[in-house]
Amino acid sequence: MPPLKILIVDDDADVVLFLSTVLKDHGYLTIDAQDGQEGLEKAKSVQPDLILLDLMMPKKSGISMLSDLAGDGATEKIPVIMVTGVSGETGIDLETFFRGSSTGKQDRKAIIPEGFIKKPVDPEELIRLVRKALK
Repeated sequence: MPPLKILIVDDDADVVLFLSTVLKDHGYLTIDAQDGQEGLEKAKSVQPDLILLDLMMPKKSGISMLSDLAGDGATEKIPVIMVTGVSGETGIDLETFFRGSSTGKQDRKAIIPEGFIKKPVDPEELIRLVRKALK
């Protein structure tokens, strides 16, 4: 069986290298993209088994890319794990942000990633989330 493909979308080369190394050490094949636009193009062409997606990037944010993935029949079923330091910097609870207000009605379907992991990334937590998302 060929190794599972994981697309890493992050504008920080050091983060990409770290994530890629951890994933390759566990038998995954990694592909990377430097921003959301390139990530969206690679998601469509490569059809990865999972996407690790940074939230804040140039050209197309992680939120915008996640929305585009969910709205495209070719990519809507690919699980996504958000990898970001933004919640620590801003105090935003990402899960609440993506699910929307629990008391108000939403005009759109909630676009919710499979999971979230904060930077700096704990390798064991990353592999646990990846395995969970790929089941």
